[in-house]
Amino acid sequence: MKFVLLLLLCLGATLAPAQELSATDAWKLSWRMYMSKIEKNYELGERQFDSLRATKSRIDKKLMLTGLEIVNQRNDIAKVSEILKELDVETLEYLCGKNFIHKDSPDYVHCRSFNTEVSHPELELDIIKMFVNDQMVRGANMESILNRYNLKKEAVVKGLDMPATDLENRTRLKEILSKHGFPTKKMVGAEAMNAIFLIIQHSDRDKSWQRSQLPNIELAVKNGDMDGQSYAYLYDRIKLGAGEKQLYGTQFTSLDPKTNQIELGPTEDPGNLDKRRMEVGMMPIDAYKRLALISSRK
Repeated sequence: MKFVLLLLLCLGATLAPAQELSATDAWKLSWRMYMSKIEKNYELGERQFDSLRATKSRIDKKLMLTGLEIVNQRNDIAKVSEILKELDVETLEYLCGKNFIHKDSPDYVHCRSFNTEVSHPELELDIIKMFVNDQMVRGANMESILNRYNLKKEAVVKGLDMPATDLENRTRLKEILSKHGFPTKKMVGAEAMNAIFLIIQHSDRDKSWQRSQLPNIELAVKNGDMDGQSYAYLYDRIKLGAGEKQLYGTQFTSLDPKTNQIELGPTEDPGNLDKRRMEVGMMPIDAYKRLALISSRK
C-alpha cells in the first residue's frame, strides 16, 4: 500500500501543471533566449524557449518570434507548425506582419484572415527608402529590407554622408507629417513606423523639432503603432542632449570593445533601472551592455 501511494505521489509530481514564473523571471529568461540567438547558441536558445513555453507565462510577441526563429535554425519545421497552432490572434498577426511565415508555406493559412495591406503603400515605400539610407550610412546591411520591398540598391541609396542623409530624411519627414499627420501602422506598416522613429531619433541637429515629436511617439506607443522602447530611446536622447539624466539607460558615454569597457550616460535612480526597462519591453541592462559590445565588434 505504501508503495502504491508513493508511486501515485511520484506520478502526481510528474503530471503536475507547470509552475508560472514571476513576471520578472520570465522577462529575464526571455531575453537570455534572445541573447542566445544573437550569439548563435541555438541549442541553448531552444531549451530556454521550451522552458518559457512550459510555464504559464505569456511570451511577448517579439520574443515569440525570436523563439520561433531559433527553432527554425534548428530545422524543426514540424515544431514550428505545432507552436503556431497554439498562438493567440495578436501574436499570429504580428508574425504575419513580420513575414515570418512564407506565403508558400502550408502554415500561411494562419495569415490569410489578416489584412496585411497598408492604406498608403506609396507613402510606405517612400519611408522605407529613407530608412534604407538612414541605416546604410550607419553601416547596416539592408539587403533583407531591399529584397522584401523589391527595391534595387542602386536606385535607392543616394551615397550622401550622415549629416546630409539625416537632413534630407528629416526634411522629407516634416513634409509627410505636414500633409498626412503622424502616420499609423495601418497607413504605412510596422517597418515604416520604426523608420519614422529612427529618423526622429537621428535628428540631433534639430533638437527643438526632435523634442516636439516625443508626444507623437508616446501616442503611437499607446495606440500600438510603435513599441515602448521607441519612446524610451527618444526620451533618453532628448534628456541627455539637454544636459539632464536619462531614465531608461539607452545611451552610453563610452564603449570600448577592445577592453570590454562600457559606461552608461548619467541615469536617474539606477537601482530601479531594470524595473523601468521591463515596463517598456526592453532587455535587462546587463544584456543590453553585452549586446552593445557584440555589435561594436562587427
